Amino acid sequence: MSLVRPEARAAIWRWREVLAGVLVTALGANWALGGIGLMRWIGWPVLIIGLALLVAGLQRARIRPRSGGVGVVELDEAQLTYFLPEGGVVVPLSLIARIEIEALGDAGRGEIVWVFTDREGQEARIPASAAGAERLLDALAQFPGAHYQKVIAASATRKPENFVIWQEHVAWLH
Repeated sequence: MSLVRPEARAAIWRWREVLAGVLVTALGANWALGGIGLMRWIGWPVLIIGLALLVAGLQRARIRPRSGGVGVVELDEAQLTYFLPEGGVVVPLSLIARIEIEALGDAGRGEIVWVFTDREGQEARIPASAAGAERLLDALAQFPGAHYQKVIAASATRKPENFVIWQEHVAWLH
């Protein structure tokens, strides 16, 4: 028997990175502002690390979690794999030319689909409700200039809309 309701446990789990960031920031601030000697010098880097954890945690927590979709997502350093009952797709991250999120406009569930397009124009469509789809946000770290705020906006929208999260810049030779 658990003393914590399932809804409260889910909320704590969703905001866990924010809570960790707050604790590390508080510890760093305590050491930096109230410590003496070496502790004061150690406190400043701990404070900065805590603030970084806090900002990253806020970004992740603001994206509404989804579940119950078809398929399983796996991510490693080089590729994204989406398994389905009848096949799946492997997406080498080095070949991605565009990442977007398509909000389907379902007023009830607010379903969104990640669309990864390679340089040849082939699309991999992965629903945000697939098991392990939270890893798709981690994949964005490999794409400089990815718009995390658009991911948050796509997660919150209830109308049909497309959000370009990242696009490869190609220098055309004339």
